[in-house]
Amino acid sequence: MDTHDVGCVCYLQDAQEFSDVERAIETLIKNFHQYSVEGGKETLTPAELRDLVTQQLPHLMPSNCGLEEKIANLGNCNDSKLEFGSFWELIGEAARSVKMESPIARS
Repeated sequence: MDTHDVGCVCYLQDAQEFSDVERAIETLIKNFHQYSVEGGKETLTPAELRDLVTQQLPHLMPSNCGLEEKIANLGNCNDSKLEFGSFWELIGEAARSVKMESPIARS
């Protein structure tokens, strides 16, 4: 497998060698950049975050996960933008809530 080490990220030459988890991470990154139109590719506005979540995560972001509150808080901040690290944390919170509700997780 031929790789290029760039910082702490290793880019594979052959996408067919990506594992399912690597493809999932790549998809999250691509979606973040696809929806981050206003103000640059490194941040999401509250509207962009809402669009991404409602269109790409309609089944994993239940209404009780506090997303609307997080978006409202983001809108109240001076810069009103969400960086990728904060987006990643939000995805982690959603994954934890899905894991807690999943019948598979309880088996």
